[in-house]
Amino acid sequence: MLDELDRLTVDWSDLHKARAQTNEILTALAEDKQAMTHLLERAREEEDLFDKCEHHRLLDKLVVYDALDRGFRIRVHVSTEDHRDRPHDHRFTFTSLILRGHYRHVRHQLVGRPEGVPEDAQDDFDAQDSDLRVIPRFVTNEVAGNCYTLHHSEIHTTYTTPNTVSLFLRGPAEKERSLITERETGRVWWRFGEDKEKAARKGSKRISKAYYDELTARLRGMEVL
Repeated sequence: MLDELDRLTVDWSDLHKARAQTNEILTALAEDKQAMTHLLERAREEEDLFDKCEHHRLLDKLVVYDALDRGFRIRVHVSTEDHRDRPHDHRFTFTSLILRGHYRHVRHQLVGRPEGVPEDAQDDFDAQDSDLRVIPRFVTNEVAGNCYTLHHSEIHTTYTTPNTVSLFLRGPAEKERSLITERETGRVWWRFGEDKEKAARKGSKRISKAYYDELTARLRGMEVL
């Protein structure tokens, strides 16, 4: 499995082909628990990978393989017990395979002009001062074993159960920022890549080796590893 990852190149310009290819590789990796364990152990010790592992309000992201020069990066996502209705897009197209748990997946239509949000709105901006809105259009229930690909232009949100675990394979960034909205508060803001993030935000997401060990222990307890 690891040799296959080292040979893998993903071309996202052919979305149909990329969807089938990434579905196949994530399914094979999920079934190879020895390879999964090895990737997590290696990511703990390799600083360029460990520095990309982050704790967010809604989920923890563990970067276990990075080959964006060949078109992909692999993360393990572990959902928290928190939840917010935050429709958003991504800077990149990705494929996600649910390993454990389930969630409600809502896709949205964007109404209005995101250009109305100030260029420097990295924290929050009152959406009521613009004509930007997101409207729910399509809902699916994603359960363990489901795998889907989402284009970077799509707006979506996920309502996860605690300890939902996913394998997440993303492509290279195709834009410099993604749009985050919060329905409950009416806020909207941009999310930038790590090269343009504010230092305070970047530092607030970092995790310790002890927390990383706690997460991997939980993954073993959930029989993901």
